[in-house]
Amino acid sequence: MRKKNVLLIENCVLDTILISDSLQQNDELCNIHLFEDGFEAVVQIENMLSSQNGNVPDLIVANEELIVINGINILSKIKNIGNFFIPVIILTSNGTEGNPHFIQGTCCYVNKPLEVREFIGVFKEIKHYWLTLAN
Repeated sequence: MRKKNVLLIENCVLDTILISDSLQQNDELCNIHLFEDGFEAVVQIENMLSSQNGNVPDLIVANEELIVINGINILSKIKNIGNFFIPVIILTSNGTEGNPHFIQGTCCYVNKPLEVREFIGVFKEIKHYWLTLAN
């Protein structure tokens, strides 16, 4: 079984550590490509999708509140690149529920839990669904 490619676009160091650790548990390793800003991530995604090496991301997790290009703008840019279906999960810490960005192609819109155990649990569920069942 090949390792799954996950693009994590997150500017909070603690959240990055928790998400990476959650995705790496249970000996099911992922190739996690970490980006702290949206511009750098979009350039990398464009390169990955335009190359013919089969290195297309299996999942993109992006913080909605990024500074240069936020998660929603990342979503709109990659949806215009080509005929790829890449699940995109948008993270937020502003507490909104049922954000309308679902309509724009987001597979999942997740409020970041404040408690560490709950945070880790959410990402274990994301991993199980998007990298095991749906992929």
